Amino acid sequence: MADSESQRYQLEINHLKETINALREELEKKQMEINRRLQSSKQVASEQIKQLEKTIDQMRLRLEEEHAARESEVQKATRSLNEQLQQARQTNEALRLQLGQEKDNG
Repeated sequence: MADSESQRYQLEINHLKETINALREELEKKQMEINRRLQSSKQVASEQIKQLEKTIDQMRLRLEEEHAARESEVQKATRSLNEQLQQARQTNEALRLQLGQEKDNG
């Protein structure tokens, strides 16, 4: 009877060992799947970050170009207004001189 009971315990121990091994294998497979998904997610996130950085760089460049263009336009307008102001002053001075000459002659 002791042999029979010993064999039964040994069978149960062997069965439990097999169950443990099967569960360990399943756990390792799940862990490998989790790692694969994690790596895939990291790669996708990395690609998205690179794309966003590229977009930011393009937008920054565009803003700098627009700023430079506006600055150029402001400088042109300022030069033009200064030239007009100078011409108006010269015209004003010429008219004063002409008016002064007419008063002297008149």
